[in-house]
Amino acid sequence: MPSLAAISQLVHENHADVTVSTAHKAKGREWATVKIAGDFTPPRDTDQKDDNGHPVPGPIDDAEARLAYVAVTRTRHRLDLGGLSWIHHHPEGNPPTRPVP
Repeated sequence: MPSLAAISQLVHENHADVTVSTAHKAKGREWATVKIAGDFTPPRDTDQKDDNGHPVPGPIDDAEARLAYVAVTRTRHRLDLGGLSWIHHHPEGNPPTRPVP
């Protein structure tokens, strides 16, 4: 149960230094800086191994990808990927760039 003292110190978002939101509730909103929390977990590893013997992660769930998109596009200036930083090491996270025709 939250402390009544802590609750009494809450202020309206317009006057807050920090806003904590779920990705679902953040849809359609923006902030200057966004930090993604650690609850975006990477896909489970498959039984396959890459060329270095490391487990190959499973595919990214489409619904999770859409929610992550909502979360990372809420920022106007600075994004701290935090809990989504695993995307840099996932095979689907860094698709090869194609030359612009």
